[in-house]
Amino acid sequence: DSLFGERVAHGYFIVSAAAGLFVDAAPGPVIANYGMDNLRFVEPVKIGDTIQVELTCKQKTPKTLTDPTQKPHGVVVWDIKVKNQREELVATYDILTLVERAA
Repeated sequence: DSLFGERVAHGYFIVSAAAGLFVDAAPGPVIANYGMDNLRFVEPVKIGDTIQVELTCKQKTPKTLTDPTQKPHGVVVWDIKVKNQREELVATYDILTLVERAA
Protein backbone atom coordinates (compact mmCIF):
# COMPACT_ATOMS: atom_id res chain seq x y z
CA ASP A 1 0.00 0.00 0.00
CA SER A 2 2.13 2.85 -1.25
CA LEU A 3 1.25 6.28 -2.47
CA PHE A 4 2.11 4.98 -5.96
CA GLY A 5 -0.22 1.94 -5.88
CA GLU A 6 2.68 -0.51 -6.04
CA ARG A 7 6.13 -1.13 -4.59
CA VAL A 8 8.82 1.34 -5.65
CA ALA A 9 12.54 1.67 -4.99
CA HIS A 10 13.60 3.92 -2.12
CA GLY A 11 14.93 7.24 -3.43
CA TYR A 12 18.26 6.97 -1.63
CA PHE A 13 18.74 3.50 -3.12
CA ILE A 14 18.33 5.10 -6.56
CA VAL A 15 20.99 7.72 -5.71
CA SER A 16 23.32 4.97 -4.50
CA ALA A 17 22.72 2.78 -7.56
CA ALA A 18 23.25 5.80 -9.82
CA ALA A 19 26.62 6.49 -8.16
CA GLY A 20 27.62 2.94 -8.98
CA LEU A 21 27.11 3.77 -12.65
CA PHE A 22 29.55 6.70 -12.71
CA VAL A 23 32.00 6.37 -9.78
CA ASP A 24 35.34 4.83 -10.72
CA ALA A 25 37.35 3.44 -7.81
CA ALA A 26 40.62 3.65 -9.77
CA PRO A 27 43.17 6.23 -8.63
CA GLY A 28 42.53 9.56 -10.27
CA PRO A 29 42.01 13.23 -9.70
CA VAL A 30 38.97 12.85 -7.40
CA ILE A 31 40.09 13.21 -3.79
CA ALA A 32 36.68 12.87 -2.12
CA ASN A 33 32.97 13.42 -2.42
CA TYR A 34 32.33 16.91 -1.08
CA GLY A 35 28.56 16.96 -0.85
CA MET A 36 25.22 16.84 -2.59
CA ASP A 37 22.80 19.69 -3.30
CA ASN A 38 19.33 20.18 -4.73
CA LEU A 39 18.24 16.52 -4.53
CA ARG A 40 14.76 15.89 -5.91
CA PHE A 41 12.99 12.58 -6.48
CA VAL A 42 10.83 13.42 -9.49
CA GLU A 43 9.14 10.12 -10.39
CA PRO A 44 9.04 6.69 -8.73
CA VAL A 45 11.26 3.86 -9.93
CA LYS A 46 9.16 0.72 -10.12
CA ILE A 47 10.08 -2.95 -10.01
CA GLY A 48 11.55 -3.89 -13.39
CA ASP A 49 12.62 -0.35 -14.28
CA THR A 50 16.21 0.33 -15.30
CA ILE A 51 18.08 3.57 -14.74
CA GLN A 52 20.73 5.51 -16.59
CA VAL A 53 22.71 8.55 -15.49
CA GLU A 54 23.62 11.73 -17.36
CA LEU A 55 26.45 13.86 -15.90
CA THR A 56 27.25 17.40 -16.92
CA CYS A 57 30.06 19.49 -15.45
CA LYS A 58 28.28 22.55 -14.10
CA GLN A 59 31.02 24.50 -12.31
CA LYS A 60 34.72 24.31 -11.41
CA THR A 61 36.05 26.36 -8.50
CA PRO A 62 39.72 26.39 -7.45
CA LYS A 63 40.29 26.34 -3.68
CA THR A 64 42.83 28.72 -2.14
CA LEU A 65 45.76 26.87 -0.60
CA THR A 66 46.35 27.76 3.04
CA ASP A 67 49.10 25.19 3.49
CA PRO A 68 52.00 25.33 0.97
CA THR A 69 52.52 21.57 1.33
CA GLN A 70 49.00 20.88 0.00
CA LYS A 71 48.51 19.83 -3.59
CA PRO A 72 46.39 22.24 -5.63
CA HIS A 73 42.74 21.24 -5.60
CA GLY A 74 39.28 22.53 -6.30
CA VAL A 75 35.58 21.67 -6.31
CA VAL A 76 33.74 20.39 -9.36
CA VAL A 77 29.93 20.54 -9.34
CA TRP A 78 28.24 17.89 -11.49
CA ASP A 79 24.63 18.15 -12.64
CA ILE A 80 23.18 14.63 -12.32
CA LYS A 81 20.06 13.48 -14.13
CA VAL A 82 18.81 9.94 -13.44
CA LYS A 83 16.34 8.63 -16.02
CA ASN A 84 14.42 5.41 -16.46
CA GLN A 85 14.25 3.24 -19.58
CA ARG A 86 11.55 5.53 -20.99
CA GLU A 87 13.89 8.56 -20.70
CA GLU A 88 11.70 9.96 -17.91
CA LEU A 89 13.54 11.96 -15.25
CA VAL A 90 13.33 10.11 -11.91
CA ALA A 91 15.90 12.05 -9.85
CA THR A 92 18.02 15.15 -10.21
CA TYR A 93 20.77 16.58 -8.00
CA ASP A 94 24.21 18.17 -7.91
CA ILE A 95 27.23 16.20 -6.75
CA LEU A 96 30.27 18.12 -5.52
CA THR A 97 33.69 16.48 -5.81
CA LEU A 98 37.00 17.64 -4.39
CA VAL A 99 39.59 17.13 -7.13
CA GLU A 100 43.30 17.63 -7.65
CA ARG A 101 44.16 20.28 -10.22
CA ALA A 102 47.18 21.36 -12.18
CA ALA A 103 49.45 23.78 -10.35
